[in-house]
Amino acid sequence: MDKENLLVYSSGTPSINNTEFEIVERKGIGHPDTLCDTIAEKVSQAYSQYCLKRYGIILRHMVDKIALSGGATKVKFGGGEMQKPIRLYLNCRFTRTYQQEDIPYLKIVKETVYKHFVNVLPLLDLDQWLTIVDNTHCAPGPGVVYEADGSTQNERQFFFEIPQKEFAIFHDNNLRSNDTSTAVAYSPLSTTEKIVMFIETTLNEKEFKKLYPYVGTDIKVMVKRMKKRLGITVCIPFIAVYTPDKEFYFKKLQFLEDFIKQLVVSKFGQFDVTVSLNTRDNLNKSDYYLTLTGSAIESGDEGVVGRGNRHNGVIPFTRHMSMEACCGKNPVYHVGKLYTAICSLISDEIYRFIGLETYVYLTSQMGRSLSNPWFACVEVCGEKVMSNQRQMIEAIVERNLADINKTTQKIVKGELNLF
Repeated sequence: MDKENLLVYSSGTPSINNTEFEIVERKGIGHPDTLCDTIAEKVSQAYSQYCLKRYGIILRHMVDKIALSGGATKVKFGGGEMQKPIRLYLNCRFTRTYQQEDIPYLKIVKETVYKHFVNVLPLLDLDQWLTIVDNTHCAPGPGVVYEADGSTQNERQFFFEIPQKEFAIFHDNNLRSNDTSTAVAYSPLSTTEKIVMFIETTLNEKEFKKLYPYVGTDIKVMVKRMKKRLGITVCIPFIAVYTPDKEFYFKKLQFLEDFIKQLVVSKFGQFDVTVSLNTRDNLNKSDYYLTLTGSAIESGDEGVVGRGNRHNGVIPFTRHMSMEACCGKNPVYHVGKLYTAICSLISDEIYRFIGLETYVYLTSQMGRSLSNPWFACVEVCGEKVMSNQRQMIEAIVERNLADINKTTQKIVKGELNLF
């Protein structure tokens, strides 16, 4: 990349762990927004893998506008029933035909969606209570201008030939940014961020669910840290068929509160910890977080790609972050996905080498080479960056930008998660 567009500097700011306060959120695997993010990314991966296996190329597609519209339920302790199906809206773009062959994109979507829902919401009868609404199109987007005779020089195909290879060998001078956007990543995770992830992943582990089947997957964790004091609020859906009555509900709620506090204290003993669970519960109005399937998506909640966790699994309100919805974007040329992944790889690598908290920013310019961003910035917290460290950082940035094809491969294979 052009060196004049790369800024490396030390901000002198303290590590996030040494700040006065921090606020972090994580939406669990059954949260409607997380469901949308995960489905969008898995569908993009499945479609890309199909195209690579069949044609040796990744065809044009964008799956980053998927949305879920909640169903309706009638829930009671011990059971209940669905009354209205959940709807999954495919507000997407797919290449539908290639080499005079129809591409079964809808079959790819359905198989991917069903596989994920079976894993996350196993009590949902998918054939009866999940409707997939096909709002897909294959319009080329702006930039295709036609002459008076109906011809055009710009077919906007957005794919790259790679005969007889598992993955494309994309050449830097052919890869152009399709958007003007900015991606941000940082390393490492703060202690608070690790705690938020630790709580949600523990409660959603398969082994935990075997022991405590009444715990659903639409778990949401919010943590506030004020110096060494942690306030933890967790919303935990109970599954009605495994929750026989109010007494059971409140008994297990108290158990989970104690469990979470002990879980955090045992691993992060430096904090003074308070835990609150299901704070909206109202005994007088029979208002409890009780569900049929373990997610609020069954009863009117909605989900949209990009409204949930950032690429590193948390929503870090007191950090620099991008609002790019990276899940489901095309892994070949869309900077919202590629630059997010590359920022993450660069920040991780820099932190491993110099041991200082690092933020990385990449800004694209539509039509510009992906390997040569319009602006790149590496911010190192704390100590002054030495000249030898600066050279190492510059080399790390340049190498990761030159290896965009490898990043695409990792994304398509599922080796680099962005949700």
